[in-house]
Amino acid sequence: MFKKIGYLILVAIVALLGTVAFKTFTNNPEEKENIAVPKADIDKTAAAERLSEAVTYKTISWSIDAPVEAAEFEKLHAMIDRAYPTVAAKLEKTVISDYSLLYKWEGSDPSLPAAILMGHTDVVPIEEGTEQNWEQPPFSGKIVDGAIWGRGTLDDKVSVFATLEAAEYQLKQGYQPKRTFYFAFGHDEEIGGPNGAAKIVEHLTAQNVKVAFTLDEGMVVVKDIMPGVTEPIAFIALAEKGYLTLQLTAKAEGGHSSMPPQQTAVGKISRAIARLEENRLPPALRRPVTDMFDTLAPYMPTSLKAVISNRWLLEPVLVDQLGKGGATNAMVRTTTAATIIDGGTKDNVLPSTANATVNFRILPGTTIQGVIDHVTEVVNDQDISIEVKQGNEPSKVSAHDHESYHNIKKTIGEVLPDVIVSPGLMLAGSDSKHYEELAENNYRFIPMRFGPDDLGRIHGTNERIMVDNYQEIIQFYVRLMENVGG
Repeated sequence: MFKKIGYLILVAIVALLGTVAFKTFTNNPEEKENIAVPKADIDKTAAAERLSEAVTYKTISWSIDAPVEAAEFEKLHAMIDRAYPTVAAKLEKTVISDYSLLYKWEGSDPSLPAAILMGHTDVVPIEEGTEQNWEQPPFSGKIVDGAIWGRGTLDDKVSVFATLEAAEYQLKQGYQPKRTFYFAFGHDEEIGGPNGAAKIVEHLTAQNVKVAFTLDEGMVVVKDIMPGVTEPIAFIALAEKGYLTLQLTAKAEGGHSSMPPQQTAVGKISRAIARLEENRLPPALRRPVTDMFDTLAPYMPTSLKAVISNRWLLEPVLVDQLGKGGATNAMVRTTTAATIIDGGTKDNVLPSTANATVNFRILPGTTIQGVIDHVTEVVNDQDISIEVKQGNEPSKVSAHDHESYHNIKKTIGEVLPDVIVSPGLMLAGSDSKHYEELAENNYRFIPMRFGPDDLGRIHGTNERIMVDNYQEIIQFYVRLMENVGG
Protein backbone atom coordinates (compact mmCIF):
# COMPACT_ATOMS: atom_id res chain seq x y z
CA MET A 1 0.00 0.00 0.00
CA PHE A 2 2.70 2.51 1.05
CA LYS A 3 4.79 1.41 -1.90
CA LYS A 4 1.95 2.25 -4.27
CA ILE A 5 1.39 5.67 -2.66
CA GLY A 6 5.11 6.42 -2.93
CA TYR A 7 5.06 5.42 -6.59
CA LEU A 8 2.08 7.71 -7.26
CA ILE A 9 3.83 10.62 -5.50
CA LEU A 10 6.94 10.02 -7.59
CA VAL A 11 4.88 9.98 -10.80
CA ALA A 12 3.15 13.20 -9.75
CA ILE A 13 6.49 14.92 -9.04
CA VAL A 14 7.94 13.80 -12.38
CA ALA A 15 4.81 14.99 -14.19
CA LEU A 16 4.94 18.31 -12.37
CA LEU A 17 8.62 18.83 -13.20
CA GLY A 18 7.95 17.82 -16.79
CA THR A 19 5.15 20.35 -17.07
CA VAL A 20 7.33 23.10 -15.60
CA ALA A 21 10.18 22.24 -17.97
CA PHE A 22 7.88 22.06 -20.98
CA LYS A 23 6.26 25.44 -20.25
CA THR A 24 9.70 26.98 -19.67
CA PHE A 25 11.52 25.72 -22.75
CA THR A 26 8.62 26.16 -25.17
CA ASN A 27 8.03 29.77 -24.10
CA ASN A 28 10.02 31.35 -26.91
CA PRO A 29 10.00 34.93 -28.25
CA GLU A 30 7.40 35.63 -30.90
CA GLU A 31 8.73 36.28 -34.36
CA LYS A 32 8.93 39.99 -35.04
CA GLU A 33 6.69 41.13 -37.85
CA ASN A 34 8.59 44.36 -38.41
CA ILE A 35 8.47 45.40 -42.04
CA ALA A 36 11.01 47.99 -43.09
CA VAL A 37 9.33 51.18 -44.26
CA PRO A 38 10.97 54.38 -45.47
CA LYS A 39 11.31 56.81 -42.57
CA ALA A 40 10.08 60.36 -42.94
CA ASP A 41 12.83 62.74 -44.01
CA ILE A 42 12.81 65.00 -40.98
CA ASP A 43 15.20 67.95 -40.75
CA LYS A 44 16.36 67.08 -37.25
CA THR A 45 18.39 70.26 -36.82
CA ALA A 46 15.45 72.56 -37.59
CA ALA A 47 13.10 70.45 -35.46
CA ALA A 48 15.55 70.57 -32.55
CA GLU A 49 15.78 74.34 -32.81
CA ARG A 50 11.99 74.67 -32.59
CA LEU A 51 11.85 72.49 -29.47
CA SER A 52 14.79 74.46 -28.12
CA GLU A 53 12.84 77.71 -28.43
CA ALA A 54 9.78 76.15 -26.79
CA VAL A 55 11.85 75.26 -23.73
CA THR A 56 12.76 78.92 -23.17
CA TYR A 57 9.15 79.79 -22.33
CA LYS A 58 8.68 79.25 -18.59
CA THR A 59 5.22 77.69 -18.66
CA ILE A 60 5.51 76.53 -15.06
CA SER A 61 2.62 75.10 -13.06
CA TRP A 62 3.50 76.18 -9.53
CA SER A 63 0.50 74.87 -7.59
CA ILE A 64 -3.25 74.45 -7.85
CA ASP A 65 -3.76 77.84 -6.14
CA ALA A 66 -1.08 79.81 -7.99
CA PRO A 67 -1.98 82.00 -10.98
CA VAL A 68 -1.22 80.70 -14.47
CA GLU A 69 1.96 82.03 -16.12
CA ALA A 70 -0.25 83.70 -18.73
CA ALA A 71 2.42 85.69 -20.58
CA GLU A 72 4.64 82.64 -21.03
CA PHE A 73 1.78 80.51 -22.41
CA GLU A 74 0.77 83.29 -24.79
CA LYS A 75 4.33 83.51 -26.12
CA LEU A 76 4.40 79.75 -26.57
CA HIS A 77 1.08 79.76 -28.47
CA ALA A 78 2.33 82.53 -30.77
CA MET A 79 5.50 80.55 -31.41
CA ILE A 80 3.47 77.43 -32.33
CA ASP A 81 1.43 79.37 -34.90
CA ARG A 82 4.62 80.83 -36.36
CA ALA A 83 6.60 77.57 -36.37
CA TYR A 84 3.82 75.41 -37.85
CA PRO A 85 2.03 77.58 -40.41
CA THR A 86 0.34 74.68 -42.26
CA VAL A 87 -1.10 73.33 -39.01
CA ALA A 88 -2.34 76.84 -38.16
CA ALA A 89 -3.90 77.28 -41.61
CA LYS A 90 -5.52 73.87 -42.14
CA LEU A 91 -6.48 72.47 -38.76
CA GLU A 92 -9.32 73.73 -36.60
CA LYS A 93 -7.92 75.14 -33.35
CA THR A 94 -9.92 75.63 -30.17
CA VAL A 95 -8.43 77.29 -27.11
CA ILE A 96 -9.77 75.73 -23.90
CA SER A 97 -9.63 77.53 -20.53
CA ASP A 98 -7.48 80.25 -22.15
CA TYR A 99 -4.28 78.19 -22.25
CA SER A 100 -4.99 74.62 -23.44
CA LEU A 101 -4.96 73.85 -27.17
CA LEU A 102 -7.19 71.45 -29.10
CA TYR A 103 -6.60 70.83 -32.82
CA LYS A 104 -9.01 68.93 -35.06
CA TRP A 105 -7.86 67.29 -38.27
CA GLU A 106 -11.07 66.24 -40.01
CA GLY A 107 -10.96 62.74 -41.50
CA SER A 108 -12.62 61.75 -44.75
CA ASP A 109 -14.70 58.98 -43.10
CA PRO A 110 -16.87 60.41 -40.29
CA SER A 111 -18.08 56.91 -39.35
CA LEU A 112 -14.67 56.06 -37.87
CA PRO A 113 -14.12 56.92 -34.18
CA ALA A 114 -11.45 59.56 -33.69
CA ALA A 115 -7.91 59.18 -32.38
CA ILE A 116 -6.52 61.64 -29.83
CA LEU A 117 -2.80 62.32 -29.53
CA MET A 118 -2.08 64.07 -26.25
CA GLY A 119 0.59 66.07 -24.46
CA HIS A 120 0.90 69.01 -22.10
CA THR A 121 2.73 72.31 -22.34
CA ASP A 122 3.23 73.06 -18.64
CA VAL A 123 6.34 72.04 -16.71
CA VAL A 124 7.36 71.66 -13.09
CA PRO A 125 9.54 74.25 -11.33
CA ILE A 126 13.26 73.84 -10.78
CA GLU A 127 13.99 72.73 -7.23
CA GLU A 128 15.39 75.68 -5.35
CA GLY A 129 19.12 75.45 -4.82
CA THR A 130 19.75 72.96 -7.65
CA GLU A 131 20.18 75.44 -10.49
CA GLN A 132 23.98 75.26 -10.28
CA ASN A 133 23.83 71.46 -10.74
CA TRP A 134 22.53 71.75 -14.29
CA GLU A 135 25.10 71.25 -17.05
CA GLN A 136 23.11 73.80 -19.10
CA PRO A 137 20.68 76.38 -17.68
CA PRO A 138 17.25 74.74 -17.22
CA PHE A 139 15.31 77.15 -19.45
CA SER A 140 18.06 77.84 -21.97
CA GLY A 141 17.02 75.22 -24.51
CA LYS A 142 20.69 74.94 -25.46
CA ILE A 143 21.69 72.32 -28.01
CA VAL A 144 24.99 70.90 -26.75
CA ASP A 145 26.65 67.48 -27.08
CA GLY A 146 23.93 66.21 -29.39
CA ALA A 147 21.10 66.99 -26.92
CA ILE A 148 18.45 69.65 -26.35
CA TRP A 149 18.69 70.70 -22.70
CA GLY A 150 16.02 72.11 -20.43
CA ARG A 151 12.78 71.67 -18.57
CA GLY A 152 10.11 70.13 -20.81
CA THR A 153 12.42 68.26 -23.18
CA LEU A 154 11.24 65.02 -21.53
CA ASP A 155 8.09 66.11 -19.70
CA ASP A 156 6.29 66.96 -21.87
CA LYS A 157 6.85 69.59 -24.53
CA VAL A 158 8.65 66.81 -26.42
CA SER A 159 5.43 64.98 -27.34
CA VAL A 160 3.54 68.22 -28.06
CA PHE A 161 6.16 69.45 -30.50
CA ALA A 162 6.87 66.03 -32.02
CA THR A 163 3.14 65.72 -32.80
CA LEU A 164 3.09 69.19 -34.36
CA GLU A 165 6.24 68.42 -36.36
CA ALA A 166 4.61 65.23 -37.69
CA ALA A 167 1.33 66.99 -38.54
CA GLU A 168 3.14 69.82 -40.34
CA TYR A 169 5.14 67.24 -42.31
CA GLN A 170 2.08 65.18 -43.28
CA LEU A 171 0.02 68.23 -44.25
CA LYS A 172 2.82 69.44 -46.53
CA GLN A 173 2.95 65.97 -48.10
CA GLY A 174 -0.77 66.26 -48.86
CA TYR A 175 -1.77 63.43 -46.54
CA GLN A 176 -5.51 63.16 -45.79
CA PRO A 177 -6.47 60.70 -43.04
CA LYS A 178 -9.71 58.73 -43.15
CA ARG A 179 -9.96 58.89 -39.35
CA THR A 180 -10.31 62.24 -37.60
CA PHE A 181 -7.39 63.19 -35.37
CA TYR A 182 -7.49 65.46 -32.36
CA PHE A 183 -4.33 66.88 -30.83
CA ALA A 184 -5.07 67.73 -27.19
CA PHE A 185 -2.46 69.77 -25.33
CA GLY A 186 -3.35 70.63 -21.73
CA HIS A 187 -1.73 73.43 -19.77
CA ASP A 188 -2.00 72.16 -16.17
CA GLU A 189 -1.20 68.44 -16.17
CA GLU A 190 1.46 68.93 -13.51
CA ILE A 191 -1.22 69.99 -11.03
CA GLY A 192 -3.81 67.40 -12.05
CA GLY A 193 -5.30 68.88 -15.23
CA PRO A 194 -8.59 70.24 -13.82
CA ASN A 195 -8.78 73.19 -16.24
CA GLY A 196 -6.88 71.64 -19.13
CA ALA A 197 -7.55 67.98 -19.95
CA ALA A 198 -10.76 67.87 -17.90
CA LYS A 199 -12.22 70.85 -19.80
CA ILE A 200 -11.07 69.46 -23.16
CA VAL A 201 -12.96 66.26 -22.37
CA GLU A 202 -16.07 68.27 -21.44
CA HIS A 203 -15.83 70.08 -24.79
CA LEU A 204 -15.47 66.84 -26.79
CA THR A 205 -18.23 65.12 -24.83
CA ALA A 206 -20.61 68.01 -25.51
CA GLN A 207 -19.90 67.56 -29.21
CA ASN A 208 -20.66 63.82 -28.94
CA VAL A 209 -17.21 62.89 -30.26
CA LYS A 210 -16.58 59.13 -30.42
CA VAL A 211 -13.01 58.13 -29.66
CA ALA A 212 -11.24 54.85 -30.46
CA PHE A 213 -8.17 55.55 -28.34
CA THR A 214 -5.91 58.18 -26.82
CA LEU A 215 -2.13 58.16 -26.76
CA ASP A 216 -0.47 60.22 -24.04
CA GLU A 217 2.88 60.54 -22.30
CA GLY A 218 3.76 57.74 -19.93
CA MET A 219 6.19 54.94 -20.56
CA VAL A 220 9.27 54.94 -22.77
CA VAL A 221 11.94 52.72 -24.36
CA VAL A 222 14.25 51.41 -21.65
CA LYS A 223 17.52 49.48 -21.78
CA ASP A 224 19.41 47.66 -19.03
CA ILE A 225 16.59 48.25 -16.54
CA MET A 226 14.54 45.03 -16.72
CA PRO A 227 16.56 42.19 -15.10
CA GLY A 228 17.92 39.71 -17.60
CA VAL A 229 16.62 41.42 -20.74
CA THR A 230 19.38 42.85 -22.92
CA GLU A 231 17.25 44.28 -25.73
CA PRO A 232 15.62 47.72 -25.44
CA ILE A 233 11.98 47.44 -24.36
CA ALA A 234 9.21 49.78 -25.48
CA PHE A 235 6.56 49.74 -22.75
CA ILE A 236 3.05 50.80 -23.75
CA ALA A 237 1.20 51.51 -20.51
CA LEU A 238 -2.31 50.06 -20.50
CA ALA A 239 -3.15 51.70 -17.17
CA GLU A 240 -1.86 54.04 -14.51
CA LYS A 241 -1.94 53.76 -10.74
CA GLY A 242 -4.38 55.79 -8.68
CA TYR A 243 -3.36 58.63 -6.39
CA LEU A 244 -4.38 59.31 -2.81
CA THR A 245 -3.07 61.77 -0.24
CA LEU A 246 -4.34 61.47 3.33
CA GLN A 247 -3.75 63.85 6.21
CA LEU A 248 -3.59 62.23 9.62
CA THR A 249 -4.17 64.55 12.59
CA ALA A 250 -3.39 63.44 16.13
CA LYS A 251 -4.92 65.22 19.11
CA ALA A 252 -3.54 65.23 22.64
CA GLU A 253 -3.30 67.34 25.75
CA GLY A 254 -1.22 70.50 25.26
CA GLY A 255 0.71 72.38 27.88
CA HIS A 256 4.22 72.71 29.27
CA SER A 257 6.82 70.14 28.27
CA SER A 258 7.90 69.75 31.91
CA MET A 259 4.68 67.83 32.66
CA PRO A 260 4.00 65.73 29.54
CA PRO A 261 1.15 63.20 29.34
CA GLN A 262 1.85 59.52 28.65
CA GLN A 263 1.06 60.08 24.95
CA THR A 264 1.84 63.29 23.13
CA ALA A 265 0.39 64.33 19.77
CA VAL A 266 3.82 63.99 18.17
CA GLY A 267 4.26 60.53 19.66
CA LYS A 268 0.84 59.43 18.44
CA ILE A 269 1.41 60.60 14.89
CA SER A 270 4.87 58.97 14.87
CA ARG A 271 3.41 55.65 15.99
CA ALA A 272 0.72 55.90 13.31
CA ILE A 273 3.32 56.35 10.57
CA ALA A 274 5.41 53.49 11.96
CA ARG A 275 2.37 51.19 11.94
CA LEU A 276 1.57 52.10 8.33
CA GLU A 277 5.14 51.40 7.24
CA GLU A 278 5.20 48.09 9.10
CA ASN A 279 1.80 47.02 7.74
CA ARG A 280 1.77 47.96 4.08
CA LEU A 281 -0.93 46.81 1.74
CA PRO A 282 -0.19 43.31 0.43
CA PRO A 283 1.40 42.77 -3.00
CA ALA A 284 -0.69 41.31 -5.82
CA LEU A 285 0.04 40.37 -9.43
CA ARG A 286 -2.63 41.86 -11.68
CA ARG A 287 -3.11 43.14 -15.19
CA PRO A 288 -1.36 44.88 -16.86
CA VAL A 289 1.73 43.67 -14.96
CA THR A 290 0.82 40.06 -15.75
CA ASP A 291 0.59 41.02 -19.44
CA MET A 292 4.06 42.55 -19.19
CA PHE A 293 5.69 39.51 -17.60
CA ASP A 294 3.98 37.11 -20.00
CA THR A 295 5.38 39.18 -22.90
CA LEU A 296 8.92 39.50 -21.53
CA ALA A 297 9.39 36.01 -20.01
CA PRO A 298 10.73 34.49 -23.26
CA TYR A 299 13.59 37.03 -23.25
CA MET A 300 14.65 36.39 -19.65
CA PRO A 301 17.29 34.05 -18.20
CA THR A 302 16.07 30.49 -17.65
CA SER A 303 15.57 30.86 -13.88
CA LEU A 304 13.28 33.89 -14.22
CA LYS A 305 11.65 32.48 -17.32
CA ALA A 306 10.79 29.27 -15.44
CA VAL A 307 9.08 31.14 -12.61
CA ILE A 308 7.08 33.48 -14.87
CA SER A 309 6.16 30.76 -17.38
CA ASN A 310 4.73 28.72 -14.51
CA ARG A 311 2.80 31.38 -12.63
CA TRP A 312 0.01 28.83 -12.18
CA LEU A 313 2.36 27.10 -9.71
CA LEU A 314 4.96 29.67 -8.64
CA GLU A 315 3.05 32.96 -8.49
CA PRO A 316 3.37 33.33 -4.68
CA VAL A 317 7.18 33.07 -5.04
CA LEU A 318 7.20 35.62 -7.86
CA VAL A 319 4.98 38.09 -6.00
CA ASP A 320 7.08 37.77 -2.83
CA GLN A 321 10.30 38.52 -4.72
CA LEU A 322 8.80 41.42 -6.69
CA GLY A 323 7.48 42.93 -3.48
CA LYS A 324 11.01 43.19 -2.06
CA GLY A 325 12.33 45.41 -4.87
CA GLY A 326 12.04 49.11 -5.57
CA ALA A 327 10.44 49.62 -8.98
CA THR A 328 9.19 46.02 -8.99
CA ASN A 329 7.53 46.55 -5.60
CA ALA A 330 5.65 49.53 -7.06
CA MET A 331 4.38 47.27 -9.87
CA VAL A 332 2.68 44.85 -7.50
CA ARG A 333 1.67 46.94 -4.50
CA THR A 334 -0.25 50.03 -3.49
CA THR A 335 2.70 51.99 -2.11
CA THR A 336 2.74 53.92 1.16
CA ALA A 337 4.90 57.04 1.50
CA ALA A 338 4.88 59.40 4.50
CA THR A 339 5.95 62.70 2.92
CA ILE A 340 5.25 65.52 5.41
CA ILE A 341 5.11 65.66 9.20
CA ASP A 342 4.23 68.76 11.19
CA GLY A 343 3.64 69.51 14.85
CA GLY A 344 4.79 71.90 17.53
CA THR A 345 6.15 75.43 17.54
CA LYS A 346 8.53 75.59 20.54
CA ASP A 347 10.81 73.14 22.29
CA ASN A 348 9.12 73.55 25.68
CA VAL A 349 5.48 73.59 24.52
CA LEU A 350 3.41 70.45 23.97
CA PRO A 351 1.39 70.76 20.74
CA SER A 352 -2.27 69.83 21.00
CA THR A 353 -2.20 68.54 17.41
CA ALA A 354 0.35 66.95 15.07
CA ASN A 355 -0.16 66.21 11.38
CA ALA A 356 1.26 63.75 8.87
CA THR A 357 0.71 63.63 5.13
CA VAL A 358 0.83 60.17 3.59
CA ASN A 359 0.74 59.50 -0.15
CA PHE A 360 -0.45 56.27 -1.77
CA ARG A 361 -0.11 55.14 -5.39
CA ILE A 362 -2.98 52.74 -5.83
CA LEU A 363 -2.72 49.49 -7.77
CA PRO A 364 -5.46 48.77 -10.34
CA GLY A 365 -8.00 46.54 -8.64
CA THR A 366 -7.73 48.47 -5.35
CA THR A 367 -9.94 51.46 -4.50
CA ILE A 368 -9.51 54.68 -2.55
CA GLN A 369 -12.03 53.46 0.00
CA GLY A 370 -10.12 50.21 0.37
CA VAL A 371 -6.95 52.17 1.19
CA ILE A 372 -8.79 54.37 3.71
CA ASP A 373 -10.23 51.28 5.40
CA HIS A 374 -6.74 49.76 5.59
CA VAL A 375 -5.28 52.95 7.12
CA THR A 376 -8.11 53.22 9.65
CA GLU A 377 -7.64 49.62 10.74
CA VAL A 378 -3.84 49.83 10.98
CA VAL A 379 -3.69 53.18 12.81
CA ASN A 380 -6.45 52.09 15.19
CA ASP A 381 -6.45 55.27 17.27
CA GLN A 382 -9.60 57.25 18.07
CA ASP A 383 -7.49 60.34 18.70
CA ILE A 384 -6.26 60.38 15.09
CA SER A 385 -8.54 61.68 12.35
CA ILE A 386 -8.07 60.78 8.68
CA GLU A 387 -8.88 63.30 5.93
CA VAL A 388 -8.66 62.90 2.17
CA LYS A 389 -6.64 65.78 0.72
CA GLN A 390 -6.51 64.63 -2.90
CA GLY A 391 -7.28 61.46 -4.78
CA ASN A 392 -8.25 59.72 -7.97
CA GLU A 393 -9.00 56.06 -8.53
CA PRO A 394 -6.66 53.82 -10.56
CA SER A 395 -7.44 53.86 -14.27
CA LYS A 396 -9.19 51.07 -16.09
CA VAL A 397 -6.90 48.63 -17.89
CA SER A 398 -7.00 49.12 -21.65
CA ALA A 399 -6.90 46.24 -24.12
CA HIS A 400 -3.69 44.94 -25.65
CA ASP A 401 -5.53 42.74 -28.15
CA HIS A 402 -7.21 45.74 -29.78
CA GLU A 403 -6.59 47.24 -33.22
CA SER A 404 -5.42 50.52 -31.67
CA TYR A 405 -2.75 48.79 -29.56
CA HIS A 406 -1.59 46.76 -32.55
CA ASN A 407 -1.26 49.93 -34.63
CA ILE A 408 0.95 51.51 -31.96
CA LYS A 409 2.98 48.31 -31.64
CA LYS A 410 3.33 48.03 -35.42
CA THR A 411 4.52 51.64 -35.65
CA ILE A 412 7.17 51.07 -32.98
CA GLY A 413 8.42 48.03 -34.89
CA GLU A 414 8.67 49.98 -38.12
CA VAL A 415 10.44 53.03 -36.69
CA LEU A 416 12.46 51.37 -33.90
CA PRO A 417 13.04 47.81 -35.21
CA ASP A 418 15.61 46.99 -32.49
CA VAL A 419 13.12 47.03 -29.61
CA ILE A 420 10.78 44.57 -27.91
CA VAL A 421 7.25 45.91 -27.40
CA SER A 422 5.46 45.09 -24.16
CA PRO A 423 2.37 46.20 -22.22
CA GLY A 424 3.13 47.99 -18.96
CA LEU A 425 1.76 49.85 -15.94
CA MET A 426 2.47 53.58 -15.47
CA LEU A 427 3.48 54.15 -11.86
CA ALA A 428 2.89 57.93 -11.97
CA GLY A 429 -0.12 59.86 -13.31
CA SER A 430 -1.08 61.57 -16.56
CA ASP A 431 -3.91 63.53 -18.16
CA SER A 432 -5.24 60.22 -19.52
CA LYS A 433 -7.30 59.76 -16.37
CA HIS A 434 -9.68 62.47 -17.57
CA TYR A 435 -10.42 60.55 -20.80
CA GLU A 436 -11.65 57.35 -19.11
CA GLU A 437 -15.31 57.72 -20.11
CA LEU A 438 -14.63 59.32 -23.49
CA ALA A 439 -12.17 56.87 -25.05
CA GLU A 440 -12.50 53.16 -25.57
CA ASN A 441 -8.81 52.64 -24.76
CA ASN A 442 -6.13 54.90 -23.27
CA TYR A 443 -2.46 54.21 -23.95
CA ARG A 444 0.62 55.96 -22.55
CA PHE A 445 3.88 55.88 -24.49
CA ILE A 446 6.53 58.15 -26.06
CA PRO A 447 9.48 56.52 -27.87
CA MET A 448 12.11 58.29 -25.75
CA ARG A 449 15.16 56.09 -25.20
CA PHE A 450 16.15 55.79 -21.53
CA GLY A 451 19.08 54.16 -19.79
CA PRO A 452 19.42 53.68 -16.02
CA ASP A 453 20.80 57.22 -15.57
CA ASP A 454 17.92 58.92 -17.39
CA LEU A 455 15.00 58.13 -15.08
CA GLY A 456 16.06 60.82 -12.59
CA ARG A 457 16.04 63.53 -15.26
CA ILE A 458 12.22 63.68 -15.33
CA HIS A 459 11.24 66.41 -12.84
CA GLY A 460 14.92 66.41 -11.88
CA THR A 461 18.23 67.95 -12.83
CA ASN A 462 19.72 67.93 -16.34
CA GLU A 463 16.52 67.13 -18.20
CA ARG A 464 17.41 66.68 -21.86
CA ILE A 465 16.50 64.76 -25.04
CA MET A 466 19.03 63.56 -27.59
CA VAL A 467 18.55 65.17 -31.02
CA ASP A 468 18.72 61.82 -32.83
CA ASN A 469 16.10 60.37 -30.50
CA TYR A 470 13.86 63.40 -31.03
CA GLN A 471 14.03 62.73 -34.77
CA GLU A 472 12.91 59.12 -34.08
CA ILE A 473 10.01 60.39 -31.98
CA ILE A 474 8.81 62.65 -34.80
CA GLN A 475 9.14 59.78 -37.29
CA PHE A 476 7.09 57.62 -34.92
CA TYR A 477 4.21 60.12 -34.93
CA VAL A 478 4.43 60.52 -38.74
CA ARG A 479 4.10 56.78 -39.24
CA LEU A 480 1.46 56.40 -36.51
CA MET A 481 -0.74 58.92 -38.31
CA GLU A 482 -0.53 56.72 -41.42
CA ASN A 483 -1.16 53.44 -39.61
CA VAL A 484 -4.05 54.83 -37.55
CA GLY A 485 -5.48 57.33 -40.03
CA GLY A 486 -5.55 54.96 -43.01
